[in-house]
Amino acid sequence: MERIKGILVENGHRVLFSCTSGMQALRLAGLHDIDIAVVGFNLSDMSGIHFATDLLAKRSCSVLMIVPAEQMAYARQSIQGEDIVCLPRPVSPQALLTSIELMMQYRDRLNRMRAETQKLKDDLKRRSLADKAKTLLMHAHHLSEFEAWRFMQKASMDTGTPLLEIAEKIVEKYGPVKQDKATPQDGPSPEKDHKK
Repeated sequence: MERIKGILVENGHRVLFSCTSGMQALRLAGLHDIDIAVVGFNLSDMSGIHFATDLLAKRSCSVLMIVPAEQMAYARQSIQGEDIVCLPRPVSPQALLTSIELMMQYRDRLNRMRAETQKLKDDLKRRSLADKAKTLLMHAHHLSEFEAWRFMQKASMDTGTPLLEIAEKIVEKYGPVKQDKATPQDGPSPEKDHKK
């Protein structure tokens, strides 16, 4: 593994740590963010497959496993569905670097997809909350959909408060659990806006 570490370092990759024990590597992995773990097929205290599956259960990373050529079929069968790439031994510098580069590209795409998915979820949550607040305003103050939406936008612009926070205050004030006495802190009120 020292040879592999040397190839990676010489080509600008940062190697956080190098271990011979799977338990030591799992402990260190719990303390650091890891993009790609390069692991041998056999470690001093466990198999590389066992280590890789344990690591992936704890960390969102990828694993490049260096496997003896005669064990490739077994390794590939054992890791189905896991984010593990098998590279036959002996490893050439070019094969190692190409594999790492492809794995990094895959991780970049995966991270972008996760970010886009999270953004969609956040957008849906915001839209759902805004729609709920708008509906509550419409019922509480007999406003049209346009008037309720316009009120929320104006309250947001006038106070410099994000629309999501305005919607949250409206849902708190006019939602299913209504408070007995409304105070200025309870959330925006359309009547106060109309009196201006």
